[in-house]
Amino acid sequence: MKDKVLVLGVGNSILSDEGIGVHLARRLAAENLPANVEVQDGGTQGLELLDYMDDVAKLIIVDCVKAGDEPGSIFRFEPDAIDVIPRQYKISFHDLGIYDFLRIASALDILPPTVIFGMEPEKITWGEELSPSVERKMGRLKELVLEEINLSLSGIKSKMEVAQAV
Repeated sequence: MKDKVLVLGVGNSILSDEGIGVHLARRLAAENLPANVEVQDGGTQGLELLDYMDDVAKLIIVDCVKAGDEPGSIFRFEPDAIDVIPRQYKISFHDLGIYDFLRIASALDILPPTVIFGMEPEKITWGEELSPSVERKMGRLKELVLEEINLSLSGIKSKMEVAQAV
């Protein structure tokens, strides 16, 4: 039975706020997380991200989302919601975006239940530092992702207990 929670932080860490997901992944990697929680810096990888799907019961993606909202605004949605997000909102700035990755993983039937956290950038320019408005919200984003991890672990544990009882 799949029991891993994968947090995948994606983005380009040398383009300031475009690296939101990578910055969060690095911060989470420094936490004392349970053994079945894996945190990966997915950077700007495309189809290579499919290699991370083995044994994943829950996928949590963190990325920059340009929705025209206040910088630092945090969004939580599931992959199906991407189809209804207006096209002027940019889900990913990478060559092969998260939208493409999710569609391909789904078509290959390897996409686990997935949640996406996005944050509105203030600026996307050369630089490795996050803008002040984004940096101020990184603690809250981390809290939300940790809450999602805990909810996921509870659900996985419940499913494993039911499987063992059968």
